[in-house]
Amino acid sequence: MIREVHRDFSTWNDLPWKFEAGTPAIIEAVGLGAAVEYLSVLGMEHVHAHEQALTRYALERLANVPDLTIYGPSAERRGGVVSFTLGEIHAHDLATLLDREGVAVRAGHHCAQPLMERYGLAATARASFYVYTTSAEIDALAEALERSRDVFAF
Repeated sequence: MIREVHRDFSTWNDLPWKFEAGTPAIIEAVGLGAAVEYLSVLGMEHVHAHEQALTRYALERLANVPDLTIYGPSAERRGGVVSFTLGEIHAHDLATLLDREGVAVRAGHHCAQPLMERYGLAATARASFYVYTTSAEIDALAEALERSRDVFAF
């Protein structure tokens, strides 16, 4: 990373070496290898089919929650992610309420601030589904969203 270090000054090495400080990401490489092996055993076609089925179910189930707005395309054109808002509840407040119900979602602009600006949103909540997600967990999300409406009495 450095060429020379003295008490009063340092000089940096040439590119790309000046950005290669520290220990290589050995643990991360081992973890990636384990993840690739796990997914290979499952079969990516099965992973995709499971995500698509869960996403379809989630979009159908969440459509029944009053005042819920879902953002994004149809299930066939998305991965295992559903972004939403609930009435006038700020996404961070909604995430806190859902957390109290044992339902974990992400809230914020999700590194998509231009998209949030386009839709006039401060933030959305986002539920993500993967190979370990069940339809019962999506039901728990929908039920917790309905109870969240009661907290704000609308």
